[in-house]
Amino acid sequence: MAWPPFFAQSLSLGNPGSGVAICLLWTPQERVLPALNPDEYALVGNLYSRDGISFMLRTLLARPTIRTILLCGKDMTGSGTALLDLWEGQDAVRLHPEIPPAAVDLVRQNVTLHDARDLVRPEEIAALLHTLHCPAQPFAPAAQEFPYAEPVAASLPAAACGLLVRAATVREAYLHLIWNVLSFGVHGGTQHSSNQREILDVLTVVSAEPGDPAAFSHAEWMPFTRASLGERLPNGGYSGYLGQILTANPAEGVSYTYGARLRTFDGQIDQVAAICADLRSAATSRRALAVLWNPHQDAGSANPPCLNLVQARLRPAPGEATPRLFLTVYFRSHDIFRAWPANAYALRALQALIAEELGGVELGDLAILSHSAHIYAHDWEAAAELLAQHYRPQNPRLIHDQRGAFVIVLEPPVISVRHYSPAGEHLQTFRGNSARELSRQIAPYIGEMSHALYLGQELQKAEIALALGRPDSFHQDRPLTLES
Repeated sequence: MAWPPFFAQSLSLGNPGSGVAICLLWTPQERVLPALNPDEYALVGNLYSRDGISFMLRTLLARPTIRTILLCGKDMTGSGTALLDLWEGQDAVRLHPEIPPAAVDLVRQNVTLHDARDLVRPEEIAALLHTLHCPAQPFAPAAQEFPYAEPVAASLPAAACGLLVRAATVREAYLHLIWNVLSFGVHGGTQHSSNQREILDVLTVVSAEPGDPAAFSHAEWMPFTRASLGERLPNGGYSGYLGQILTANPAEGVSYTYGARLRTFDGQIDQVAAICADLRSAATSRRALAVLWNPHQDAGSANPPCLNLVQARLRPAPGEATPRLFLTVYFRSHDIFRAWPANAYALRALQALIAEELGGVELGDLAILSHSAHIYAHDWEAAAELLAQHYRPQNPRLIHDQRGAFVIVLEPPVISVRHYSPAGEHLQTFRGNSARELSRQIAPYIGEMSHALYLGQELQKAEIALALGRPDSFHQDRPLTLES
């Protein structure tokens, strides 16, 4: 059996006759190793996370001759404290389930943990190591190995709130949203006593969905039919769900509709008409908004509206003379799987209707801010199946960065990076000697993570070509040509 069984390339071996292992926590090994006598230790490694404690136990049990662990270095994430707690009998650390409690107890009872986390200087660590005279001595009759299964997390860590999703169409955005909520949503209950996965404050920006309902990107696999979504009628009205958003006509069996709140708020105010009038009188207005929350009716209601605010803005796109109509909406609560796509299509139709009423404007982005973006437990399986059938991550090279493009050129002895606007205007130039230096300079000007990853790869290629004295071998978007 090879030893160490895990992360061997990240561990430094010394004298197999020593019974001392050194855990440096977050302190880099390369800083400390030159000061140490390799005859005085068997193994040196780091412990960056609590999960690493399980791998440490596996290593100790795979060759049960280590009798002392010297714990020192910077404890950046509390992994050292967690290790000490485990040795003191506090089993709060989540260990790999394959490691039996008896094996954990065997290590704790036979391996001494020497807490010296106040030591970070190499010479101090070396001096303490020199005092630990501990030869290798078996504490178990044979090595113990346990199976290891790669974890499959039910949910993944993410920021407590705030997520941006950009997509050309509602259909594309819908799939991205489902994937994000199932992947990063926090599990919890609701006022409806149904478990959910939830992300707070998700902003979805749809840029190219057609305004004509007949051309919507609806797909048959969505949780509502094309017929139920509705269409624009010859008389200018709307059928189906679109009618509930765009007209004041009451819907059978419901206490109110979004359309009634928009068109006859409090029984008298047509807020859509007011938005149009406001933008006609002042194209730069920031007051063209509609509110759907009625405090008199909704504060104590069992079913208050989920859509609470709609705001329209006129603004020309860069380099364009024709103004674009942008629409921003706020949902206090948003069922992503069942309701989001129908809401988005209807709001795009509303945006197109306002643009038509104003005349001479193009459609801009539709921005939907969902405070509680959630999927209920009874829909998790269906949502996961929908993703399996229809979700394909987009090619990162095809994702357009609206902050511009970067052209990398070698100008020995430096690397030059030119920043261009989406329209091709040269904005600024950065110069540096390494990929790391230039990455720090350009990072604030990159708008897409995939773009940043790509640029990091290209900058590293440029640095290699420069270091080898072969600037002619580098061409952006192509492999290095290093053949002599």
